[in-house]
Formats: sequence, structure tokens, C-alpha cells
Amino acid sequence: MGEVTGRKAAAVNAPDRVAEAGGSFSGAVRNMFDGIAPRYDTFNHWASMGLDYGWRRATVRALNLTAADAVLDVGTGTGDLAFASAKTARYAVGCDFAAEMIRCARDKTAPGDRTSFHVARAEQLPYSNGSFQGVTSAFAMRNVKPMLVDVLAEAFRVLGPGGRVGILEFSRPQRAPIRWGHGLYTRVLMPRVGKRLTGTAEPFEYLYRSIQEWCSPQEFADFLRDAGFTDVSYRMMGLGTVALHTGRKPPSTEC
Repeated sequence: MGEVTGRKAAAVNAPDRVAEAGGSFSGAVRNMFDGIAPRYDTFNHWASMGLDYGWRRATVRALNLTAADAVLDVGTGTGDLAFASAKTARYAVGCDFAAEMIRCARDKTAPGDRTSFHVARAEQLPYSNGSFQGVTSAFAMRNVKPMLVDVLAEAFRVLGPGGRVGILEFSRPQRAPIRWGHGLYTRVLMPRVGKRLTGTAEPFEYLYRSIQEWCSPQEFADFLRDAGFTDVSYRMMGLGTVALHTGRKPPSTEC
């Protein structure tokens, strides 16, 4: 997908370290992704060994979209999940508060893609109640953890009655050998390759810590239920390293 172009990222400070020092977690997340945006796609596809394509397709299938549906991808990054959704839906909107990521998404847009991309905050979405029949997100929830309740409330608000949500997020494998190998991969190898690709290891060291500190799939399912979603479930993929969460806004819910 994305080409390896543009200058390497300047050194960035990891969001969790910034927050520990009394700074803005969300501001540091935005700066981090703005810094690595030109090489984000290359790293993603390498780090997942290409499995991310299948994870996105599984997310789109889980929404049971029709050609009449509109989909919102929250924390869209460079837009890959929005592009995947638009192949089935009437159109897809991607939003992210990192402007450089949105610029990359727009640069990837081709005529007939039926997508649009906006700079917007996940906890303050600029869309009307009930505007979408599907809401997706891929690997963004860890990065909005301090405002997770508000983010899920906004996702619920912009969904129409009966609309579905599909959220991909990393998880810690339950089987000990896989957990050990995955920990070594994310803690040691990924930062080294990330630094080679982008010029900085901080975002990838943060990635490892954020996965370790993220809630379990069962706990995140409870967050979705607390936000009002029903029919909440999840399935594990990638040997337990990724969870696909799904849910539905009740048909009788007022927008």
C-alpha cells in the first residue's frame, strides 16, 4: 500500500512518557503519528507480515454492509479500513486527529473510491446523530484510552438504530509460548525495524507498552456494553494477538 517516501521522522516522545511527566497524552499521540505518517503503511504491513489485510476484510464482513450503507472509520490513520469498507458500502468516511495521516489517506484516494477523509477527534465527532450504518476502527482504541468512554459514546451516537460497530485491537496471547514470542517480537524486533524505517524507535517501544497495558478482550467487550451496544462479541485472530470486537446499536434506540 503506502510507498516508502518522504523524510524520516524527527525524534518523538512516547505518549505514555509524556503523560507521566505531566504533559498531554493525546497531543503526544497526534505528534507521534504525524511524525511517522509517511512510512506508517510500510511498517504496518511488514509488522503484521501482511495479515492486516485479512483483519480489515474480516472487520468489513462482520458489519454485514449493503450498497446503501455509510460507514465511519474512527482513527482511520492512512485510511486502509475506510478504503476496504467503501468496496462494499455506499461510501466511507475516515477521520483522525493526526493531520499528516489524513493527508496520506487523501493522497492514496483514487477516482471512484467513494471515500472522504477529515481531521477530527474521536471523542468529539463532527457528524450528526445516526449518520452512519457502520462504525469501524483499527488499532486506535489504545491511543484514546484516557477518553475511551467518550469515544465509544460518540461511536454509539453517530450510528443509526440497528447499526453495527467493528473494532480491531491488539491483545496479549493467552498461550504461554505464543505470548513469549509475541512479547519478544513487539518489545525487541519491532522497535529496531521501526527505527530503521522511520528514524525513531519511540513510537514502537510505546506500541509494546500500550499492548501490555491494554484491557483484555472481555474487559473491552464490557466497555462496549456499557456504551449501550448489544449483541457484543469478539473473535481472536493472529494466534490470539488481535481481537475483532463487534456490536449493534439497538433498533429501538433514539439517535
